[in-house]
Amino acid sequence: MTMTNNGKLIVIEGPDNVGRTMHSELLSQRLEANGVATAQIGLLRSPLLKEMMPGGSLEIHILNPRTRSLLYATDLFDQILHHVNPLLDAGFVVIADRYTMTPKVREMVRGGDVEWISSLYKGVPEPDITVILDAGPKRQLGRLLYSEALDRLNYFEAGMDFGDEPSITRSYLKYQRTMRRAFAEEAKAQGCRIVSTKKEVKDVHEKIWQCIFPAIEELIIDSDN
Repeated sequence: MTMTNNGKLIVIEGPDNVGRTMHSELLSQRLEANGVATAQIGLLRSPLLKEMMPGGSLEIHILNPRTRSLLYATDLFDQILHHVNPLLDAGFVVIADRYTMTPKVREMVRGGDVEWISSLYKGVPEPDITVILDAGPKRQLGRLLYSEALDRLNYFEAGMDFGDEPSITRSYLKYQRTMRRAFAEEAKAQGCRIVSTKKEVKDVHEKIWQCIFPAIEELIIDSDN
């Protein structure tokens, strides 16, 4: 859908533990420091889904693929209807910490019907720019260990449902390699920029800023007038 509003939709995609949420927040802070109003959305953040599934991703991931895909799409459309569209009309920059690509890629690597899943998102606002954050699987696992967040290494997000590896860490590494390839394929197909997160946070943020700046430059200039 072609957007006819004054706002911008910036999407930050990528697998788990690459710093999406942190960089979405840093981007929001920098934009607001430049006088640009921002708002953030993300997967499973709609009040509707939070009420239905208070356990969030832990609950949705145990469902069958078709139900899971329908719930992700419902969640996004609820946010778009009640938050995204009004904010874009008001001239906000909406930053999405994941949008349609992640649900699609997750099911694609599991043999899901990609054409059907894509059809669920027909009519959503097209992003002005999408940036995919990238990190090697060992680096992702290292970040989990360093942050002492091993509780996030759950059955689904470690790819244990594939049944290929008895070890959850080996399964995680194998699954993240698969996801990394899938995101790279999507980036190529959709013309999205990939930003490596190997460097320091400030360097990665600067690279992201360079990627999104052409889309928001006019808003910064207007806010200075």
